[in-house]
Amino acid sequence: MDIVLENVCKQYGKKKIIDHLNLHIPSGKIYGFIGLNGAGKTTTMKMLTGLTPVSSGTIKFSGKTLQEIRKDYRAFGAFISSPSYYKNLTAYENLAMIQKVLEQPVSEVDRVLDIVGLSNSKQKRVSEFSFGMKQRLGLAFAFLNNPEVLILDEPTNGLDPEGIVEIRNLLYDLSKIEGKTIFISSHNIAELEQISDVIGIIQKGKMVFQGSLETLYNESGLSYCVEVDDEKKMKQFLEEAQLSFEVERNLFEVTISKKDIPDMLWELQRRKISVYEIAANRNLEKIFLKIARGVDANATGNAR
Repeated sequence: MDIVLENVCKQYGKKKIIDHLNLHIPSGKIYGFIGLNGAGKTTTMKMLTGLTPVSSGTIKFSGKTLQEIRKDYRAFGAFISSPSYYKNLTAYENLAMIQKVLEQPVSEVDRVLDIVGLSNSKQKRVSEFSFGMKQRLGLAFAFLNNPEVLILDEPTNGLDPEGIVEIRNLLYDLSKIEGKTIFISSHNIAELEQISDVIGIIQKGKMVFQGSLETLYNESGLSYCVEVDDEKKMKQFLEEAQLSFEVERNLFEVTISKKDIPDMLWELQRRKISVYEIAANRNLEKIFLKIARGVDANATGNAR
């Protein structure tokens, strides 16, 4: 199931939170949604689930409106902000209650508890859960009834490194093996970089990038990490060539186009500068911050 947002706006009084947002989440793919605090990520996710109504624009799930697909309890599952639980009930009882309301098999509860690694704690009261366990239980709610679409806001928040890897692998399998469409927001950009098919960057309620990671790397201008034997000679060359760089000891991060690398290496060889290693610096976090700060700088410049 693919999801399309067209010219979606959200306004509270005179304050526009989401500004003509156009977004396409392809069917069966993992869409990584990133932005600074206050950029509009959670508001967008709440509009996708109907928790917050749009002020204008349209949201379609494979051509159907949100009102049409909400009739299907298997359409989507969501994990947004901090889920609420009945703390005096066990994990099993919390999930079973939802199933009874939906008039769906309670046997589904054991399946989702196993998926999120809470089978051994299913008879434990939620009031006794750690923050990480509550996060896992929130994911169990989202996975109930095997939904086609998963909308997840900070799903690995509070998990230990092992838990983060487990959830990452789970989401990857749900997308690649079971064909689920997954829309995920996280401040853990390195995690999104590992599993996302598509990246969307939102800033001040507007989309500033949407596409594959490879496209983002190419459009933003890749830098390359170059390790050499002579820092002084390398600095002199880069300054003469007017190439932007950062350096830490003998490791340089050089902003240069791919097609110009052979000429750079030839010149380094001519200057008797030995190159130990050169590698593309595919760092989503760094690129994201560069884009976000650039948008802020432009906005400030326009305001003047």
